[in-house]
Amino acid sequence: MNLRRTTHLLITALPRALHRHGFGVQSPWAYELIRDVLFEPLPYYAYEEQKLTTPMQRQLFRIRNHYPGKPIIIIDDKGEEAIRQCEATLQGVTPDTLLIIEHIHDENAELWNHTVHDPRAIITFDMRQRGLVFFDKKRIKQNYLL
Repeated sequence: MNLRRTTHLLITALPRALHRHGFGVQSPWAYELIRDVLFEPLPYYAYEEQKLTTPMQRQLFRIRNHYPGKPIIIIDDKGEEAIRQCEATLQGVTPDTLLIIEHIHDENAELWNHTVHDPRAIITFDMRQRGLVFFDKKRIKQNYLL
Protein backbone atom coordinates (compact mmCIF):
# COMPACT_ATOMS: atom_id res chain seq x y z
CA MET A 1 0.00 0.00 0.00
CA ASN A 2 1.44 3.35 -0.93
CA LEU A 3 1.86 6.25 1.48
CA ARG A 4 -0.83 8.39 -0.13
CA ARG A 5 -3.46 5.64 0.23
CA THR A 6 -2.45 4.95 3.85
CA THR A 7 -2.68 8.64 4.73
CA HIS A 8 -6.08 8.89 3.09
CA LEU A 9 -7.36 5.86 5.03
CA LEU A 10 -6.13 7.31 8.32
CA ILE A 11 -7.69 10.70 7.66
CA THR A 12 -11.06 9.20 6.75
CA ALA A 13 -11.04 6.43 9.36
CA LEU A 14 -10.27 8.53 12.43
CA PRO A 15 -13.40 10.75 12.33
CA ARG A 16 -15.54 7.69 11.63
CA ALA A 17 -14.07 5.66 14.49
CA LEU A 18 -15.75 7.84 17.11
CA HIS A 19 -19.23 7.43 15.64
CA ARG A 20 -18.94 3.88 14.30
CA HIS A 21 -20.74 2.31 17.26
CA GLY A 22 -22.83 5.31 18.23
CA PHE A 23 -20.29 6.99 20.49
CA GLY A 24 -20.50 10.77 20.26
CA VAL A 25 -24.00 10.71 18.80
CA GLN A 26 -26.29 12.87 20.92
CA SER A 27 -29.66 11.94 19.44
CA PRO A 28 -31.23 8.92 21.19
CA TRP A 29 -33.07 8.04 17.98
CA ALA A 30 -29.84 8.03 15.91
CA TYR A 31 -27.89 6.21 18.63
CA GLU A 32 -30.48 3.43 18.76
CA LEU A 33 -30.49 3.14 14.97
CA ILE A 34 -26.69 2.90 14.82
CA ARG A 35 -26.32 0.44 17.72
CA ASP A 36 -29.34 -1.80 17.23
CA VAL A 37 -29.91 -1.77 13.47
CA LEU A 38 -26.98 -0.62 11.35
CA PHE A 39 -24.16 -2.31 13.25
CA GLU A 40 -25.91 -5.00 15.28
CA PRO A 41 -23.32 -7.74 15.94
CA LEU A 42 -25.78 -10.47 16.97
CA PRO A 43 -27.38 -12.74 14.37
CA TYR A 44 -31.01 -12.21 13.42
CA TYR A 45 -33.52 -15.02 13.26
CA ALA A 46 -33.72 -15.25 9.49
CA TYR A 47 -30.15 -14.88 8.22
CA GLU A 48 -29.81 -18.54 7.27
CA GLU A 49 -33.42 -18.91 6.16
CA GLN A 50 -33.11 -15.92 3.80
CA LYS A 51 -29.58 -16.97 2.69
CA LEU A 52 -28.07 -13.64 3.76
CA THR A 53 -24.33 -14.24 3.73
CA THR A 54 -22.66 -10.83 3.40
CA PRO A 55 -22.69 -8.08 6.03
CA MET A 56 -24.28 -5.66 3.52
CA GLN A 57 -27.18 -8.07 2.84
CA ARG A 58 -27.69 -8.57 6.55
CA GLN A 59 -27.63 -4.84 7.25
CA LEU A 60 -30.24 -4.20 4.55
CA PHE A 61 -32.42 -6.95 6.05
CA ARG A 62 -32.16 -5.33 9.50
CA ILE A 63 -33.10 -1.92 8.07
CA ARG A 64 -36.15 -3.36 6.30
CA ASN A 65 -37.09 -5.28 9.44
CA HIS A 66 -36.77 -2.15 11.61
CA TYR A 67 -39.00 -0.04 9.31
CA PRO A 68 -41.70 -2.48 8.12
CA GLY A 69 -44.35 0.12 7.25
CA LYS A 70 -42.12 2.77 5.68
CA PRO A 71 -41.50 3.02 1.95
CA ILE A 72 -37.85 2.12 1.40
CA ILE A 73 -36.28 3.10 -1.92
CA ILE A 74 -32.93 1.56 -2.82
CA ILE A 75 -30.75 3.06 -5.54
CA ASP A 76 -28.23 0.40 -6.49
CA ASP A 77 -27.47 1.68 -9.99
CA LYS A 78 -24.40 3.76 -10.74
CA GLY A 79 -23.72 6.99 -12.59
CA GLU A 80 -26.36 8.75 -14.67
CA GLU A 81 -29.06 6.14 -14.07
CA ALA A 82 -28.65 6.53 -10.30
CA ILE A 83 -28.90 10.33 -10.61
CA ARG A 84 -32.14 10.00 -12.62
CA GLN A 85 -33.61 7.60 -10.06
CA CYS A 86 -32.65 9.85 -7.17
CA GLU A 87 -34.14 12.96 -8.78
CA ALA A 88 -37.39 11.12 -9.47
CA THR A 89 -37.44 9.87 -5.87
CA LEU A 90 -36.75 13.30 -4.36
CA GLN A 91 -39.72 14.77 -6.24
CA GLY A 92 -42.21 12.59 -4.40
CA VAL A 93 -40.72 11.93 -0.97
CA THR A 94 -42.82 11.94 2.17
CA PRO A 95 -41.60 12.24 5.77
CA ASP A 96 -41.89 8.42 6.05
CA THR A 97 -39.70 7.68 3.03
CA LEU A 98 -36.29 6.09 3.60
CA LEU A 99 -33.81 6.36 0.73
CA ILE A 100 -30.80 4.04 0.53
CA ILE A 101 -28.04 4.88 -1.93
CA GLU A 102 -25.33 2.30 -2.66
CA HIS A 103 -21.70 2.95 -3.73
CA ILE A 104 -21.63 6.44 -2.19
CA HIS A 105 -17.84 6.80 -2.18
CA ASP A 106 -17.21 5.20 -5.54
CA GLU A 107 -19.38 5.72 -8.59
CA ASN A 108 -22.16 7.62 -6.76
CA ALA A 109 -20.00 10.05 -4.78
CA GLU A 110 -21.32 13.08 -6.66
CA LEU A 111 -24.90 11.90 -6.20
CA TRP A 112 -24.34 11.37 -2.47
CA ASN A 113 -22.86 14.86 -2.00
CA HIS A 114 -25.79 16.37 -3.88
CA THR A 115 -28.27 14.41 -1.76
CA VAL A 116 -26.63 15.37 1.55
CA HIS A 117 -26.89 19.07 0.66
CA ASP A 118 -30.44 18.81 -0.67
CA PRO A 119 -32.84 20.70 1.67
CA ARG A 120 -35.36 17.84 1.52
CA ALA A 121 -32.83 15.37 2.99
CA ILE A 122 -32.95 15.99 6.73
CA ILE A 123 -30.84 13.22 8.28
CA THR A 124 -28.18 11.26 6.40
CA PHE A 125 -26.01 8.37 7.52
CA ASP A 126 -22.76 7.89 5.59
CA MET A 127 -21.63 4.27 6.11
CA ARG A 128 -18.78 4.26 3.60
CA GLN A 129 -20.45 2.13 0.89
CA ARG A 130 -24.11 2.78 1.71
CA GLY A 131 -25.97 5.93 2.60
CA LEU A 132 -29.31 6.32 4.37
CA VAL A 133 -31.47 9.40 3.94
CA PHE A 134 -34.43 10.35 6.12
CA PHE A 135 -36.87 13.12 5.17
CA ASP A 136 -38.65 13.78 8.47
CA LYS A 137 -39.02 17.57 8.79
CA LYS A 138 -39.52 17.29 12.58
CA ARG A 139 -35.81 16.56 13.00
CA ILE A 140 -32.80 18.83 12.70
CA LYS A 141 -30.66 18.53 9.56
CA GLN A 142 -27.62 16.38 10.31
CA ASN A 143 -25.09 14.18 8.50
CA TYR A 144 -23.58 11.28 10.45
CA LEU A 145 -20.28 9.75 9.31
CA LEU A 146 -20.18 6.13 10.47
